Amino acid sequence: MKKSTFAFCLLSCAALLSGCATTFKEVPLDRAAATTKIEPQDIRRTVEKMTESLLVAPGVKEFVSNRRPVLDVEPMKNRTTQHVDMISLTDSIRMQLLRSGMFRFVDRSSVGTAANDIERINQENQLGLVDPSKAVKAGQQTALDMYLTGALSEIKNVEGRTTDQYYKFSMILKDLKTGEIVWADEQEIRKEGTKPVLGW
Repeated sequence: MKKSTFAFCLLSCAALLSGCATTFKEVPLDRAAATTKIEPQDIRRTVEKMTESLLVAPGVKEFVSNRRPVLDVEPMKNRTTQHVDMISLTDSIRMQLLRSGMFRFVDRSSVGTAANDIERINQENQLGLVDPSKAVKAGQQTALDMYLTGALSEIKNVEGRTTDQYYKFSMILKDLKTGEIVWADEQEIRKEGTKPVLGW
């Protein structure tokens, strides 16, 4: 009797411990939307579609023919009520455009970078740390030819238990010399959610 009771206790403890253990499962990138909020797969698909649209646009192909213009990708703006990592989104756009080989990029990722570079160049020249014939002089940095900017906005409509969430991501590519808009496009994301009658 004691042995059977002990065995039962061991099995119960094992079941209890396994019930408390954290379980993980792989989530596919293209899984169905589980919320009306913007999700990682929404961002990924939007970046892919927008960069593809930019790279095949006739105006862009004409502008980059026989040269690789210097492009600056400005941080995308978040005009929604949700927290969206716009820095990561901007980096993804820049990376895909860089991989295309159609553009050149200047590192302007941090505020004050240009001023810091100029100060460093002046210090090296004044202290005689570099060969004067090979020293980098101020004003030799590559000038920008184009810049890309964009924004994510939203419209939310609630009727009873149903929430209709509409997102729009728009981007504009501009020629800095002429002020001409070389390319512009937008992608729409629409989600709908219904709260249950009972429950949380």
